[in-house]
Amino acid sequence: MAESLVSESVPDATVVGRVAGCGWGPGQDYFRSMRFFIRFRGWLLGLCLVLAGGRLAAQPTPLPCLLLPLGPAERVQAANLIVEAEVLDAQGEWDAAHQRIFTRQRLRVFRVLKGVLPDTAALPLLVEGGQVGLARQELTNTLRPLPVGQQGIFFLQPAPWPGVAPAYAAYASSQGVITYSLALGTAAEPARAYATWAAAAQQTTQLSGQPAQLLRANPRLQAAAQRLASPFAQRTAAPTISGFSPAQTTAGTGAVLTIRGSGFGSSQGSGGVDFRNADDGGATTTRALARDYLSWTDTQILVRVPSLASGGHPAGTGPVTVTAADGTAATTATALVIVYALANIDNTTGTFTDRPNHVATNATGGLTFRLAPNFRSNAPAVAAWQRALAQWRCTSGINWELGPDAPANTMALDQVNTVAFDDGTLPARVLGRTTSYYSGCYNAQGEVIFYVSEIDQQFTTSLPFQLGPARPGAGQYDLESVAVHELGHAQQLSHLIRPGAIMHFGVAAGATLRVLDPASDVAGGRLVLRTRSFRNRGCGGPAMLPAPLTALAINAVGTAPAATFSTRDECFVNGFVLERSAGLDTTTAGAGWQAVATTNAGAANSSQYTLTDPRPALGLRYYRLGLRRPDGSLDYAAPMPVATGEAVADAQVFPNPLEGNKLQLAYPAAATGDLVLRFYDELGRYHRGQRTSVQAGLNLLTLDVTGLRPGFYILRLTTDQGSRSVRVIKL
Repeated sequence: MAESLVSESVPDATVVGRVAGCGWGPGQDYFRSMRFFIRFRGWLLGLCLVLAGGRLAAQPTPLPCLLLPLGPAERVQAANLIVEAEVLDAQGEWDAAHQRIFTRQRLRVFRVLKGVLPDTAALPLLVEGGQVGLARQELTNTLRPLPVGQQGIFFLQPAPWPGVAPAYAAYASSQGVITYSLALGTAAEPARAYATWAAAAQQTTQLSGQPAQLLRANPRLQAAAQRLASPFAQRTAAPTISGFSPAQTTAGTGAVLTIRGSGFGSSQGSGGVDFRNADDGGATTTRALARDYLSWTDTQILVRVPSLASGGHPAGTGPVTVTAADGTAATTATALVIVYALANIDNTTGTFTDRPNHVATNATGGLTFRLAPNFRSNAPAVAAWQRALAQWRCTSGINWELGPDAPANTMALDQVNTVAFDDGTLPARVLGRTTSYYSGCYNAQGEVIFYVSEIDQQFTTSLPFQLGPARPGAGQYDLESVAVHELGHAQQLSHLIRPGAIMHFGVAAGATLRVLDPASDVAGGRLVLRTRSFRNRGCGGPAMLPAPLTALAINAVGTAPAATFSTRDECFVNGFVLERSAGLDTTTAGAGWQAVATTNAGAANSSQYTLTDPRPALGLRYYRLGLRRPDGSLDYAAPMPVATGEAVADAQVFPNPLEGNKLQLAYPAAATGDLVLRFYDELGRYHRGQRTSVQAGLNLLTLDVTGLRPGFYILRLTTDQGSRSVRVIKL
């Protein structure tokens, strides 16, 4: 792709029209002059025709990331200061109320295009969202913290947020930065792309009417320009791609793409794999980060398909480009299809990612949204948002409900999941956005787990909404379509390039998109729930109950374990099944689950149910409740341990024999207190010990036995009530 971009003669002032869904901007003539984009245009047009069922009628252009494009002249006029600069660093910080996280970034300024620079050393830029410790906040349709080293043009105004130290903010958030690609020689913003860096700067300078003031040289930009201008004939042979697999996959799930060909180079070096950027409909690319490459040889690359690539963007449907370390590149002849993308959260150093889960934050096993006063007063808007919520609840099984009204219109970490209209804090030209508040914790294996602790949603009052249920008219945006899309982000899904799917990157004026795509939106949402949110991940709070459950308890009644549960507003469920584990360790090869009782949905009065195990096994077992969905699949609530019979007095360890370094201990304590654990070998020699707290009743503990050599051991368990021993074999 780099070859095509620099081998054509393009006037600096040429602005490339962005590719938006099935529509084309005014720069389409330039795309015709570039070999790669001719192929891309043909692919995208074909994709639109296929996904639209062959409809040939012109389709309205969707707004990328729900942003109404901001005119360049308006942006230049609104900005107090415009600079060409590079990001030096990033540091998360709380506001004074400890309710909102911002990322403070210093900018090294090379040129001033408008205004007067107050400090030539480092210009402070404040961006909404980021991470402090293990607390993180992500906002959709909003400028993300920029990677260190990112260069571009910044349209700035004094930061408007209270409780923060003085800084600048990008006007209109994500539309207030034009980012440079040093690898390709191009520039881009959410609503448009530029053929060259100079094109973006020249347009801005002309509109500002102020001569550019050079403060310092930009050696990285100069080196990139020289590299792009050098004849490709002097370089090594360009790579070629013979094929890739699979042709269809998902992003952010750990799925691996295999790219085959030649000339990739013996190592990655400064090269990389570029996917189409789903946030802007593929107008730009996003590169897989270092952590996503599993192997790189001259003939084959294995790379994870990311939903959190360079700039925080997800990979989208489209051609894939391999760039070798010397800058030569090759692009696939056909498109990689991304069916859905799951949100990922990375740590501050970018060395690992986690797929966040939901936890139960209310008394009914889910999350309660509350309507702000300025939203509650608009009955049609409330009805539209409730229809959007019902779409997700009754197709994915997420346990969401609407509760009492919120006390204020505030968007902040305040333990209130608020739905509000804009109170003056929404960036200009944004239809709506969702803020996900994450908390992190360490599980027993020492891994960091991020979970959703709160969600806020906000919708504009400055753009024309159709509140429904009627269809939107010309120039109107459908509030229900916007709400169901933003709830998809709350479900922890990222953008797609997939016309017809709710998580498609944009929504068009006059268009209606209210129904979830089963193969994309529903499948992605259910994967989040079934692999993350309906399970106990080791920390962060209780697992979310699958809707329509509102309560679940599994206890031994005498010697017969029973599950007692309740539901509300039953939908997306045909029946329930109670299952018992074959043993206490459900991870061994011989583990399994046996159905012990079933009932149909709607079979009990007042949605109250009880299922009893008629022939329980003595000792410790896990029980789980499954909800049978209309397609015959089962969603399970998190398993619960139950002890029956005299064996409940025995402590048990598993797996036993142990091959790894994590030993699970099921310990029934007579009272709350301290438990001392000591390991002795077969000769009675002491090896290690630890002290931990236990609660009265059954305790499930994870013991780290790293460094314990293979052999036979006695685990001695001591409390104030006495001691007992368990035999352990370490393989």
